[in-house]
Amino acid sequence: MRTIALLLVGCLFTSCATVTRGRDETITVDSNPPGANATIVCANNVSATGTTPARLTIPRTAQLCRVDVEKNGMQTQKIQLQRGVNGRFWTNFAFAAGIPIGAILAFGGNDSQGAAGAAIAVGAVVFGIGGFIVDHATGAMYDHDPNVIKVTLQPQQ
Repeated sequence: MRTIALLLVGCLFTSCATVTRGRDETITVDSNPPGANATIVCANNVSATGTTPARLTIPRTAQLCRVDVEKNGMQTQKIQLQRGVNGRFWTNFAFAAGIPIGAILAFGGNDSQGAAGAAIAVGAVVFGIGGFIVDHATGAMYDHDPNVIKVTLQPQQ
């Protein structure tokens, strides 16, 4: 019984995108030729800059982001980033809905097992709903696409 409870608690913590992924995201930018200036500019004055090959970090909450890759004598490349919801955020549903049902069924053999299953089910619901709230508040539920950018710069005409 104790092993199952510890396993469920471990699963609960791995489902939360905030715990497994964090608030920031790294965007990898590479260019041919290398040595170009890469800049991410987003709404609300969020920005990051580096020289290719570069690993630029921005908050997952950043919106309306664009990557500019420029080098003297070459045409500037502009790539728009789209922000979407990461799949790990949806794993909170497993705890908010699926695991409670499974726990009640698995532990419903007698009164004490049923009570333990119900307690685990309630805990799973609380952690699942908590995961939704925390992931949304921290922005860990978001990803930017593309998060790996490779461009070939063309000479200016």
